[in-house]
Amino acid sequence: MIRTRFVLDGLFERKKVKYVKKFQNEKGFTLLETLFSLVLFLMIISITTSSIKTFIKRNYKHESVNRLELDNFMKEVQKEANKSISYSVHSDILLFEEFKQVTVSYRKYATIIRRQRLGAGHEIVLQNIKDIKFIQIGHKQILIKVVDLNGGIYEKTIRVFTDQT
Repeated sequence: MIRTRFVLDGLFERKKVKYVKKFQNEKGFTLLETLFSLVLFLMIISITTSSIKTFIKRNYKHESVNRLELDNFMKEVQKEANKSISYSVHSDILLFEEFKQVTVSYRKYATIIRRQRLGAGHEIVLQNIKDIKFIQIGHKQILIKVVDLNGGIYEKTIRVFTDQT
C-alpha cells in the first residue's frame, strides 16, 4: 500500500513537471511592454476626457440663462404670490402686496430682473435677460414669459390664490 502511494505520487510529480516545462517555453509580456501599454492607455483616456469636457462646455454657453437660476426665480415668484393678499399685473412689472401695505415688485432693469420691497433695494433674481412680460390669464393665473439674450423663450404659469387689485 505504501509502494502504490509512492508510485502514484511519482506519476503526479512527472505530470506536474511536464506542465511546468510547457509554460517555461511560452513567452509572456515583459515589464517594459506592460508599462508602455499602460502609458498609452492613460494618454488616450486623458485626451478623450478633455475633448468631451470642451464639447459639453460649448453646449452650455449657447444658453445665456442659467436653468437653475430661472427655476429659482419662478419658485420665488410663486412663493411671493402665495404670501400676498393682492397683486397687480402690468406688461413689464409684477406687484404683490403683503400685509401692512408692503409692496414687492419684479421688473426688468438693463439685462437683469430685480426684486424691490417698498420701492427700495436691488435684489437680482435673474440675469442675462433681453425681455420679460407678465400676462394676466383668466382671473387667477399669471403667465411669465422670459426672453434671454440669445432669443430663447421660457414660459411659466403662476397660480395666484388671492384677489387682483
